[in-house]
Amino acid sequence: MKNNRNGAHTAISAVCAALFVVITFLYFYSFQGDILGMMQYSWSDHQTSYDRLAGGVIFTALALLVKIITSAILSFPTRLQALSYFPAMMLSGVVTSGTVDDNGQVSISWRLICLAIVLLLLFPVVVSHLNRYYSYNNPFRDTHSSVAEWRSNILVLLLSMVVMYSIGNTDRTLHTRLAVERLCHEGKYDEALDYGIPMFDHDMALTMWRAYALSRQSSSSATTNMGEHLFNYNIGNKQSTLLPRSSGEPHALLRDCYPIWQSLGFVPRNIDESPVTYLRRELRRGTARPAAKDYLLCTMLIDKDLDTFVDFLPRYYDSNHELPQHYAEALIIYKSRHRDANYHKSLDSLKVGEAVKADYYDFLQLLRSKKTMHAKQADIKDNYFGTYWYYYYKR
Repeated sequence: MKNNRNGAHTAISAVCAALFVVITFLYFYSFQGDILGMMQYSWSDHQTSYDRLAGGVIFTALALLVKIITSAILSFPTRLQALSYFPAMMLSGVVTSGTVDDNGQVSISWRLICLAIVLLLLFPVVVSHLNRYYSYNNPFRDTHSSVAEWRSNILVLLLSMVVMYSIGNTDRTLHTRLAVERLCHEGKYDEALDYGIPMFDHDMALTMWRAYALSRQSSSSATTNMGEHLFNYNIGNKQSTLLPRSSGEPHALLRDCYPIWQSLGFVPRNIDESPVTYLRRELRRGTARPAAKDYLLCTMLIDKDLDTFVDFLPRYYDSNHELPQHYAEALIIYKSRHRDANYHKSLDSLKVGEAVKADYYDFLQLLRSKKTMHAKQADIKDNYFGTYWYYYYKR
């Protein structure tokens, strides 16, 4: 019986150790790898970048070291040996709890650090009290009862894992933004565009990186992907540019934004000018690459500046071009709202398909329906999300 109990205890310890290593490595490498990359890039003053594989191995080894030290210092009840993993998992959560503010500063909450310190100080007290209870230290007397030891240890390990995940940064939008930025830097543009939930995940920087991925796809094909697919993603109404700015919200959290400017063929020197000013000047000089024109047109669409948009559209597209979807949708809105002398005759050469016109008529019928505002907005989102019409008329 003693040999059986020792064998069961050894098996439980081995399984818990294996689960701990696997769970912790996946946590650091896959789930929180980009958060750690953001923290390193910020705290190194933008001088170094993070290697997810090396970081995953190193942090997992450090967590395992904390567990070994904990087991060496404290004695745990037989049925709750997995408690020895709790400090390591809690500290793993604290290490990956970095957040970023509007100025791009990355930090860990002092409240969370103080809470972790308090829990670490209370942990030995709790363990010592558990050791006083006979039932936790009394060895199981039969084979069937060993199932309870397996169950209690695995449950404690899983609860420790829940604590780790709940303490770490779980901001879905930030995770999506970091993953899309990383994939863009790695040249995996298709993966970057497929990552996340388009109807929910959005912020200014995320939109910028998605636009960059679309522009890089366009450079290797005959299609204009920004004009076709940019509004397939959720875009906030206050996002006034698709390019990095010298001030305002940070746009790069893992590396710099140089690849974006490089793809356009120029790097701005006057930080006091807006990115749209750079685009117009370089396009006028003929020094910008083809993607610049779509950056300019899409920025106008995001600003809902259709008057300026229709001034520039005939310069880059004519009757020999098939208008990208979102440009055609914006042109339909403009034509339907400008039937007077202000109408631009140069737009007559830009043809819009009858199917698109019919879809817009159906959209207007839904927009003018007598449904409640909430029901109307829900129907518009269900049927027209991914069109410029949805973005232009959304509240």
